[in-house]
Amino acid sequence: MKIRLLNHRLGDLLHQRNLLLSLSVGLLSLNFTQALFTLFHRERIIVMPPDLKQEVWLEKNKVSASYLEEMALFFADLILESSPESAAYKRDIILRNTVSEGYGPLKAHLLRDEERLKKDHVTTSFQANSAKVDPYHLTVELTGDLLQFVGEKRVSQSRDRYQFQFAYKAGRLLIKSFKLLTSQLES
Repeated sequence: MKIRLLNHRLGDLLHQRNLLLSLSVGLLSLNFTQALFTLFHRERIIVMPPDLKQEVWLEKNKVSASYLEEMALFFADLILESSPESAAYKRDIILRNTVSEGYGPLKAHLLRDEERLKKDHVTTSFQANSAKVDPYHLTVELTGDLLQFVGEKRVSQSRDRYQFQFAYKAGRLLIKSFKLLTSQLES
């Protein structure tokens, strides 16, 4: 009788062990599957601040064309909408958003422009007309009118085309380079 009870209890214990082992293997495989999904899943963050005109998104290693365009317009406003009083403040903002390898040339460019603004007492205004965006190379070409004023009087106007080269690092879009491609003086 005791042997039969012992065998019955051993059978129950083996059954419980097998059931728990099966459950553990199932949970382990589920955890492994979730880990793989998390590893290869691309998370997309959709950002819509109030002053952007269109929806933008960011992924781990790429950004939307609309985000590139909006940021190029933002940085162009900081660089090209300038006065002798605001140039230093805007320069600091721009340089905080510049990659290290582009810092020196961009700083030199901004300091030259700042010196010219102060020397000539000029205020500049840029009105973008079009943007050509290349999201694969993180470049944006902006075309627009650059107006220069002394006081209230407009002294010159030109149709300019600028190029921004960006780098996307650690979730931040940073300026690699900014350059004037063409400038056509208008009367």
